[in-house]
Amino acid sequence: MTALRGYGGLHFLTACEVLVRDLGNIYPEWATLAKIACVIPVSSVPAERGFSLQNRIKTAQRSRLGENKVTRLMRIDSCGETLGTFDFKSAATHFTGLTKRRK
Repeated sequence: MTALRGYGGLHFLTACEVLVRDLGNIYPEWATLAKIACVIPVSSVPAERGFSLQNRIKTAQRSRLGENKVTRLMRIDSCGETLGTFDFKSAATHFTGLTKRRK
């Protein structure tokens, strides 16, 4: 493909974007492959990290946790604030302002 000469110095993702944008109408199959190549995970590290986090949260002592609760706890663990920056007073005020659900 002589039309792709000169793109060798680009990073893979940039080359795929150029292929889709500039040459997509000339090489539609290649453009489709480039779109797919841009979203394929390069490694399984994020998935493995998620499984490890899930295993740390859902232990034998906490085996009755439901899927939604585990998902929320995983999100808090991976995206939440650190203990040094967390405002405990604000959280306690919010918690005490909630309505009681148990009778």
